[in-house]
Amino acid sequence: MKIGFIGLGSLGEPLAMNLVSSGSDVTVTDLNKEAANRLLEAGAKWSDNVAGACRDAEVVITALPSPAASRAVVEGDDGVFDNLSPGATWIEMSTTDFEDLQRLTDLAKEKGIDALECPVTGGVHRAHSGLITILVGGEETIYDKVKPVLEIMGGEILYMGPTGHATVVKVVTNMLAFINLVAASEGMMLARKYGVDMDAIWKGIRHSSGNSFAHETESKLILSGSYNVNFPIDLVLKDLGLAQGIADKTGVPLELGSVTQQIYRRAKGLFGGNAQSPEVARMIEQACGIEMRAEGYPVELTEENAG
Repeated sequence: MKIGFIGLGSLGEPLAMNLVSSGSDVTVTDLNKEAANRLLEAGAKWSDNVAGACRDAEVVITALPSPAASRAVVEGDDGVFDNLSPGATWIEMSTTDFEDLQRLTDLAKEKGIDALECPVTGGVHRAHSGLITILVGGEETIYDKVKPVLEIMGGEILYMGPTGHATVVKVVTNMLAFINLVAASEGMMLARKYGVDMDAIWKGIRHSSGNSFAHETESKLILSGSYNVNFPIDLVLKDLGLAQGIADKTGVPLELGSVTQQIYRRAKGLFGGNAQSPEVARMIEQACGIEMRAEGYPVELTEENAG
């Protein structure tokens, strides 16, 4: 099966690498060719444009940073829909707007192109290990057709329902992760300010009813001082904005989600949009005049150290 892969960011690049490493015939493209260095060394083919990535492809995958980027690449001039052959499948792995996704899915159908939404969740380290969770939305017949491709890229593959359902669940999971990270930062600082050892704090929370996936993983990066989870605050705010958009349409009050959005907006103002998601903890560190540090914690997450 010939596969085109568009978007080689912190998630797209390792997802594409899983395909290349499996021996799949993969053509990749990105605005930054250097992002493809590992892939090209591993045997991927390069295209200077979207058209080349789509040429003769049975499946084209997009993993892009924003709904605007997805629109431009998929329906823009000389984009995916202009170049992908009828009968081929477009897989959207970006976290995007669910209404926009439905519109693009309908447009794909008009052109004879199958479409499936497959956002991922679980952290960048799991994209590298091939164990990331893939949430699937769309027609089950299309899912069945491309399931072998998804199984190469991810671990748990979960079918969520019709188009839009996977994207909504993905946005919800991200919102929960951001809320939990802010809560973990406050909780750890409360104990740290009292004088409890930071290693003891992390372990105590880890083995308690107050534990969360965010604490198990991203709190470690706070304790090492690296904060580097390969997910910037700009993307946090994008996802929280998507969650708020869903809330506006459904009438669900998001009190914690809204407060967390404001906290991250303040973090962006202080540290910039390229600062990493766990750097939200720097605000409480600065407010309390103390850093939360402990020896032996990783500066980057891997499958081996993330548990």
